[in-house]
Amino acid sequence: MISPAVTTRPPFRNRDEAGKVLAQALSSYAGRSDVVVLGLARGGMPVARAAADAIGAVLGVLVARKFGVPGVEEVALGAIAEGSRRIVADEMARYIGVPARVIERLATRERVELERCASLYHAGWRLPDLRGRVVILVDDGLVTGVTLRAAAHVVRRAAPARLIAAVPVASQWGSKHLGTAVDELVVLVTSAKLATLSTAFEDYAPVTDDDVLELLHRPTRRVFSTTLDTSNHFDMALPWGNGQPRDRERAVAIPVADGAIMADLGMPWTGVFPGRMRRPGAVRGLVILAHEEGVSRHSFVNRYIAGRLRLGGYATLRLDLMTRSEQLSQAASALLGLDAQRLAARLASACDWTTREGIVGAQRVTLVGAGNAAAAAVLTAARHRDQVRALVLRGLVDLSGHVLSQLRGSVLLVAGADDPRTVRKYATALRELPADTQLITVPRAAHAIDEPQAVGSLAER
Repeated sequence: MISPAVTTRPPFRNRDEAGKVLAQALSSYAGRSDVVVLGLARGGMPVARAAADAIGAVLGVLVARKFGVPGVEEVALGAIAEGSRRIVADEMARYIGVPARVIERLATRERVELERCASLYHAGWRLPDLRGRVVILVDDGLVTGVTLRAAAHVVRRAAPARLIAAVPVASQWGSKHLGTAVDELVVLVTSAKLATLSTAFEDYAPVTDDDVLELLHRPTRRVFSTTLDTSNHFDMALPWGNGQPRDRERAVAIPVADGAIMADLGMPWTGVFPGRMRRPGAVRGLVILAHEEGVSRHSFVNRYIAGRLRLGGYATLRLDLMTRSEQLSQAASALLGLDAQRLAARLASACDWTTREGIVGAQRVTLVGAGNAAAAAVLTAARHRDQVRALVLRGLVDLSGHVLSQLRGSVLLVAGADDPRTVRKYATALRELPADTQLITVPRAAHAIDEPQAVGSLAER
């Protein structure tokens, strides 16, 4: 007998339904003239509209935006809200060890879109007076809580009598870390494993600018030129531009002698904004991060390092040196993992591919590898001296033999400060490596360099 499949229906059909159910939990505030509901744009607005209508409250909109970890955009790093220059950093920023100046640059980039949205949504209308009133901040969910914390900081400046955050669904971790940012948190469904809000809704379609304006009962498809009345508007600044650049990678298949290997190709940030944004023509070079089985290109560490490099003006290629079938075969991956010559041939094919395809920065390549992938990088660099300008090697790798004398350009050896075996091996190899070779150690890190704050420290080196 075959047991029927067990399926779990998301708790809400859509944001509108969630708002109506949320209103029941807010029923004690129904009919009161001192209540203002502020929806967080864009996703929180449908929830806020339904809740405000049900309890008979005034509805307003507040723009708050989170920004993600470089290379791992789905993981929140911090958030900003209109009317404040303050950046609210998530615990993830401290865990990774992302420097404050990097967080500032990411927030600056995000503020372009924030101020565009704020100008569009508020143009010609004043925000309700919040002093002495009960303010209910509504979003469509809470995962880390960083966006709500940023919004709450702004609202607190307006001196409300009471500040409440209300969401249909929240993670236990995020609810806990919202802390004293609000006076009360109202949640319908709490989950210990909530990673993305889309899992809580059957229909989680994106909310557009026009959707927000329609929910506010305002005309759409145009930006008002009316001068903003900032006397009660949180001193909101005008926008710096339209839209914002985004960090994007695309999967590519690179042919090799016995099949194809997969990689993720990413270009650095483009456009102009306060800071050091670069246009494609100003790309500093191409960094190829080579990985073997067991050190996947999809790991958090590798994605973050690639994202940080793109923020610094480099194109990146996160490359698996094994084919998909080899990765699935334990025997095949074990044999290939020991064959540095074969791995090097594939890495060389990837270098040739970047030239043929005209990839930006392909004439100034930096190879990054660990373990056997580092050995392959050394061999490839010795054979592609005109193209490979630098090497970054991490972990134990055989750095002896005549190949070292053929290397050109810069070599960076990276080891955890708490990995004395690798540090000693690298120190011995310095005598055979080019003059432009440096050995750096990552503080409080061992062989894998995955301890708290180690990844951030490594990326900044």
